[in-house]
Amino acid sequence: MGDSITSKSNSSQNEPAMKGWLFKWTNYLKGYQRRWFVLQNGHLSYYRNQAEMAHTCRGSISLHGALIYTVDACTFVITNGGTQTFHIKAASEVERQSWVTALELAKAKAIRNMESEEDEETMESEGGEDWSGLVRKLESQLSELQTCGDVLAKHWKNLAKPLSEMETNADPEALQGKTKEVCERATLFRIATNAMINSCAEYLKTAQNHSHKLIKALQHEKEQRERLQEMVETLAQQHSKLEQAANAHTQRPASE
Repeated sequence: MGDSITSKSNSSQNEPAMKGWLFKWTNYLKGYQRRWFVLQNGHLSYYRNQAEMAHTCRGSISLHGALIYTVDACTFVITNGGTQTFHIKAASEVERQSWVTALELAKAKAIRNMESEEDEETMESEGGEDWSGLVRKLESQLSELQTCGDVLAKHWKNLAKPLSEMETNADPEALQGKTKEVCERATLFRIATNAMINSCAEYLKTAQNHSHKLIKALQHEKEQRERLQEMVETLAQQHSKLEQAANAHTQRPASE
């Protein structure tokens, strides 16, 4: 990946997931122009330079519902199916794939966040418990792990192909080209692996931070069940006593 690219784990929602220099298509007169791109909170924004970030962005596209596809080794497109379409070119195939991978993960996360917000609104209107939000968060992070796993599997498949071809090819020049391809594919595989590790760490952190809430909720449910059982037993005893008293009353001989 190029030195101009910075990739970060999503330890904070305010930190960009990725940022760096890319080339954006402007028009047929100017062609592709170098722009500073920032991927953050489910949006891809671009600026003329880094200093411009303190003022306003030149354009931004939401990844929720966006279509992301590759055109060639270095070019990819992001479109929302409406008025916004970004044609972007990277400096290399590795850099392009790094961005596409980050965008796919950010898109999946944006969709899950939107669904989670809708679920929370529904639960609040129905008086749902607080711990249900935690369960949904864990489910969302688990889904993100599955997305990372799919991306990881795809990169492994791309890496395995040139490795297999190297075993059957004895041409030195061809082997040199395959070696370069393997190195690039290995870099992409490493990036996807790091994303998987970060997602696992986030899932574990969430589970650890809220484990006491889950334990408390389970304990509360257990206590409620025990109290309910005691009430049922008490009612059963009272019913038995009333039944015995009623039987004794009906069997008592009438006074003369």
